[in-house]
Amino acid sequence: MKKIVLGITCLLFISQSQAQKFGFQLEAQGKSIISSTWLLNNNISDKGDEQDYAPGWGTTYGVGINGYFNSVGLGVEILGGTHKGAYKGTILGSDYTSEVQLKQFQIPILLKLRGESGGYFEIGPQFNIISSARYTYDGMINSTSDVKSSYQNYTSVVMGFGANVQLSKSIPLGLIMGMRLNYGFADAKGVDAMGFNLSNSIFYPTYQKTMAVSAGLQLGLSYKFN
Repeated sequence: MKKIVLGITCLLFISQSQAQKFGFQLEAQGKSIISSTWLLNNNISDKGDEQDYAPGWGTTYGVGINGYFNSVGLGVEILGGTHKGAYKGTILGSDYTSEVQLKQFQIPILLKLRGESGGYFEIGPQFNIISSARYTYDGMINSTSDVKSSYQNYTSVVMGFGANVQLSKSIPLGLIMGMRLNYGFADAKGVDAMGFNLSNSIFYPTYQKTMAVSAGLQLGLSYKFN
């Protein structure tokens, strides 16, 4: 057992030495993202005044770990939050609003590029796991329903940019400020503005994919392990 512990210790020491030699650095992050969120579907878009989009807002928060070789790195994050699809329209001369709120876990795997002055760029796939979906209708009759069975987990592509500014020369703590864009290229399925399933061939003979899209402000803190 002592030989195994000694061997692992030596291996970690050598790995750390090699990491420093090649400029490897670990960075931990905690962050929150406030986004304008949308659930876009061509069948909804084709309904005109009967079904139209309205601004939706979502929040995301979580942690991440990045590994850098000099200016190039790879990052993995575990995030949780909400993604909303908001709608408005007119039925039989009566106005209404409706909303779908998705609660989901997000796991982005990102290629990272950073500059000497603190600027950064990131891009990569994100896996979105829906934990709940609630539909709310506000019109002549108000209603709320669980529509999770109408949605499915989906994959998106994430792109972000901004700055990670070091707050102190003595402490490797940084302030993250930037933008993050998220486009779902895989189908999330779901319901329309009236709460009807978009997979229903009676209402929608030609099926169209639902794309989850968001753009938001990213704020957080980072800690660099030297």
